[in-house]
Formats: sequence, C-alpha cells, structure tokens
Amino acid sequence: MKRKLVQAGGSLAVTLPAEVVREFNLKKGQEVDVSVHPVTGAVIVRPGVRFFEEGEVNGAFTSRVEDLLRRRDRLHERLAR
Repeated sequence: MKRKLVQAGGSLAVTLPAEVVREFNLKKGQEVDVSVHPVTGAVIVRPGVRFFEEGEVNGAFTSRVEDLLRRRDRLHERLAR
C-alpha cells in the first residue's frame, strides 16, 4: 500500500492506515520500533512491546520467558548430563 510523506515539524512522517492502527491496537504517543532491513532496504515498523510496568516485569515478559524455557527443556536436560 502506498502512503505519502507528510511534514511533521522538521521531519517527514508516514501515516499508518486506520486498519493497521486497529489491527495492532496502536495509540497516539505509543512507541514503535523502526528499522531498515540490511539487504532489501525495506523500512520495518513494529509495535513496541512493553515488558516493564511501574518498574516491574509484566505478564508479557514472564509469559515469553516461560515459553522459551519450555521449548528449551530437552536441550537443557541434555546439556546437564
């Protein structure tokens, strides 16, 4: 989908279509990660994932760590032998 660059202060900005905003539940002021693919040059915009709230790790962080540990259980058991 094509988008136009718009002036935003001293920078240029790309607006996101409403359907993308809804799909990712994006909010005004929310941080997103912007990167450039080193081979294709594609600009990638990803919603930022919050792992900390009020100085503590949140459920999203805990869930991802537990999932990773579950997936690596057999490897850890073999390495412990």
